[in-house]
Amino acid sequence: MICRVQGRSRLRIYSWTVVLLAACTAARADYFADVGYDTMREELGTSLPVAAGVPVMIVEAGKMTDAGVVTYAPDQLNAGFRGKKITVGEGGPRVYAPFSGHATGVGRRFFGLQLSVSPGIEQISSYLVDNWFGSAFLRLGEVRQPKVSSHRVVSHAWVGSAAKVAIDQANDSILRRVDWLVETDELFHVVGFNGGNKVPLLADAFNVLSVAHTGLDRHRNTLALGKDYIAGRARPHLVVPDKTPSASTGRVASVAALLVGVGHADPSLSHGSTTNRNGDKIYNAERAEIIKAALLAGADRVTRNTSGVDIEGYRADGSNRTANGLDRRYGAGQLNINNSYRILTAGEQDSAEDHASGGQIGPAGFDHDESFGGLGDSNRQATYRFSTGSVGGYLALALVWNIDIQGGGSLAFDPTATRYDLDMLLYEVSGDDLISMAESRSRRDNSENIHFLLAPERDYVFRIQPGARQEVFDWDYGVAWWFVEGNVVE
Repeated sequence: MICRVQGRSRLRIYSWTVVLLAACTAARADYFADVGYDTMREELGTSLPVAAGVPVMIVEAGKMTDAGVVTYAPDQLNAGFRGKKITVGEGGPRVYAPFSGHATGVGRRFFGLQLSVSPGIEQISSYLVDNWFGSAFLRLGEVRQPKVSSHRVVSHAWVGSAAKVAIDQANDSILRRVDWLVETDELFHVVGFNGGNKVPLLADAFNVLSVAHTGLDRHRNTLALGKDYIAGRARPHLVVPDKTPSASTGRVASVAALLVGVGHADPSLSHGSTTNRNGDKIYNAERAEIIKAALLAGADRVTRNTSGVDIEGYRADGSNRTANGLDRRYGAGQLNINNSYRILTAGEQDSAEDHASGGQIGPAGFDHDESFGGLGDSNRQATYRFSTGSVGGYLALALVWNIDIQGGGSLAFDPTATRYDLDMLLYEVSGDDLISMAESRSRRDNSENIHFLLAPERDYVFRIQPGARQEVFDWDYGVAWWFVEGNVVE
């Protein structure tokens, strides 16, 4: 059920009602098995990561009580939040009653001790979405840039529009500021999606990860908000075997925080780093493009869920196939925590162009290319070589890059956007020849994805290159891959 809530500003927000109660306990063990967490926990034992030290945000739509009080914050007194500091915004006082049942449900899945995969999160900033859009953080309507923050992951378990009509300058402005935050501060946004046709916030942003539950029977393309925020990009990106989009948002935000923590804790996984506006050193393994790519590449396209409905016929029907290699209903597929974790911990592996020996990549891993596009000294193509053994298997590739929002200076935000077009192609190597096997060539999206069955005892190459009409440029991308051996008929 979707209910509309009026905020103080002209922002119109819709929030989902999450069914918690006994269903949460019953679904817990099944959910963890369905997304690969039980396998990961069994294999890692006491080395299991818990996202310790990763600061996060939870942004919620408000709900008016009978007494006229707007509730939006998780219940600080809930047993699942013992030992955690949940504050009103960043650096504010602890949240206070009355609390939001919806926020509590999302929070338990995001950073709770029992239901999340990131129980080590201790610092949580809680925002009412109206305040988050305003001077408290995003500074919509101001000339200044959004506030500087130490946070690394934020959950948005709501959908909405900043105006009565979706095609409005306010919606466009919000998306530009959010996309800039992802690229500049490496603040990973997990946004809920319910298939609504008139609510572009925040799923229509380029650099976010939009999520729904596996059983959602609605999907849509992004809306046409202007020359940069174009129509036709499929949503959601990922699905989760939980009961609602809100619950799924909390689940994926928890996994994102876990992966960020893993990438930050082990610098040896990365070949480089950047620094955000807060002065935090961000290693390549924890960058937003890599986290998103690892989640997409690691997703399951065939499921046997015990906690909900299954994926049916992933990309089997041509009408469900997107130009960037996803399924309109399920995006990249269903969340698999263990696969994404294995991709990240396999470490960064350079393309042949950036590797002195031009060596081969392993069956899992990622790469972040800081300078690509052919402008100046940047590469115009990136080649990744690998081989199969005596048994073939299934390969998943996910290429992700961000839209470039200029940003300007701290006192004058510049919303100018540049969209780049990249393609990804898979070849079999036969002597000196490359035989085309699969390709992903969307002109609208900022991800390309390939899923393909590989034969045994073969040499392969996947290549990243600019789209046919893309002029030279200099920008970065992240790519992740996951190969699982299995019997494959040639």
